[in-house]
Amino acid sequence: MMQQISQHDLEHVYANAVNTIQSQMNFVDAVEELESAARAGHGKAALFLAELYYQGFRVERDSLKAQYWQKMATLQA
Repeated sequence: MMQQISQHDLEHVYANAVNTIQSQMNFVDAVEELESAARAGHGKAALFLAELYYQGFRVERDSLKAQYWQKMATLQA
């Protein structure tokens, strides 16, 4: 769990997850890291997740999850 983690550390987790996604090395772990960062308050991670679920890019397309992460991103802005 990523409670009480600095924004700098969250940004690092986000960057690592995005890098993993772009290189397509371990997508499942990357999505888990993005979800952890988003739950801890990282808005860009939540927005990235929303886009992944809207497009169904390497995850099952899921409009409910996409809407959830979009709402989280909005609340964290």
